[in-house]
Amino acid sequence: MTNLEFPFECACGENYRMIHHAVHCRKCRNYTWAGRCTHVTDITTGQIVWGRVPTPEEDAEAQARWELESAAESAWLAMEEAKWEKSRLAEIARQALAADEYAEDILWGIQDSLMAS
Repeated sequence: MTNLEFPFECACGENYRMIHHAVHCRKCRNYTWAGRCTHVTDITTGQIVWGRVPTPEEDAEAQARWELESAAESAWLAMEEAKWEKSRLAEIARQALAADEYAEDILWGIQDSLMAS
């Protein structure tokens, strides 16, 4: 059974009312190897009304490209997380040192007030 209100299906399977909305589907960025909508199908007739279905070779190439990009992004993210953690630990150490210095200042102040009496 088809939904006649949303007759156009993009490459990731999302249904739309108009072809140009299906062509610019944002979900295809995440749900297709190509990272974009490759074709739109009219589900009432089953015919492709925009673009074309990628061949298995093109699909395999897009998947390999996606895996390389994903690995590079994961490596970059790991480096950024290491920098963030180093920065966070440095800030914690700086705050601990400031707290120690403040406590020492208070103790010196108490000692000075006792010596003045």
